[in-house]
Amino acid sequence: MLNQQWLQTFVTLIEVGHFTLTAKKLFMTQPGVSQHIKKLEEQVGVSLILRQGKRFELTEAGSILYQHAREYRQTETELLARLQTDEPYIGECRFGCSGAIASLLYPHFLERQIQYPSLNVMLEAAPNQRIVSGILNNQLDVGIVTKRTDDAELSYQAIGYAELALVLPSQYQSMPLDKERLEHIGFIDHPDGQYYLQQVLRANFGDAEATRTARGSQRHVSGIAQQIPRRGYVNQLNQILLPVAKGIGFTVLPLTTVNAFIPRESLWVVELEQKVQESLYLVHKNTRPLPSRFEAFIDLAIRLIANESQLKSLS
Repeated sequence: MLNQQWLQTFVTLIEVGHFTLTAKKLFMTQPGVSQHIKKLEEQVGVSLILRQGKRFELTEAGSILYQHAREYRQTETELLARLQTDEPYIGECRFGCSGAIASLLYPHFLERQIQYPSLNVMLEAAPNQRIVSGILNNQLDVGIVTKRTDDAELSYQAIGYAELALVLPSQYQSMPLDKERLEHIGFIDHPDGQYYLQQVLRANFGDAEATRTARGSQRHVSGIAQQIPRRGYVNQLNQILLPVAKGIGFTVLPLTTVNAFIPRESLWVVELEQKVQESLYLVHKNTRPLPSRFEAFIDLAIRLIANESQLKSLS
């Protein structure tokens, strides 16, 4: 690293063009200026100026170093200006949410990026745990999750809900549906699959007495879920319903994802006695204030999810 004090003396000398005037400008003595130039030359290992009486000329190395110093100073000035300006239309925005929410939000996020090309939208479709971990590790800025944690670093805001759907192959629609039938069909798992499955089982297929005893505990629900064999696993949202449509197994997904699947007639969306609605929370790190460029994206996400929730309540 070049000594910045010596470099500043060198640049000032070139711009002023005189040792005595440089000393006055920098509140130094003239020998002090000469000493800085000498030390800088020793640091870079070449001569930077050639003295000619009271005048001097830059060497080729001196010209290169002076140009570098000017560019560095300009870059530093621009950096300081950027640090002091919270620009709403420039910068990277990193979001994390479920695949279902991603399919709802991403097209609208892209429209804003098209409108303001200096925005860079990055959206990670992931389960809750990975979203929270990404925010805590500063790999994501904002997330939308269905579960709150007790981490003091995180701030949560309720923004709506997602209704879960139990989806079976259509050929089972005329048959009685109970836990034994689900065990026979088998489960198509996905990153949020086990959590979604537990919520539906707890509300609709749990043993009433055991549920009262365990007060709806996750231990009881997990036991039910573990009895159901897995027939497959898919981590791509638009592929999860494909094995269900082909009769391989059943799954649990947000209703918005199921409604977007084609061909819909190959699926049976069970009319559950107890609807299961997962609350949705906007989460970010409260120790890391969000720049202004996130405001429009967050407002857009809240509005879209609120509209989706309202449509579900009317249906």
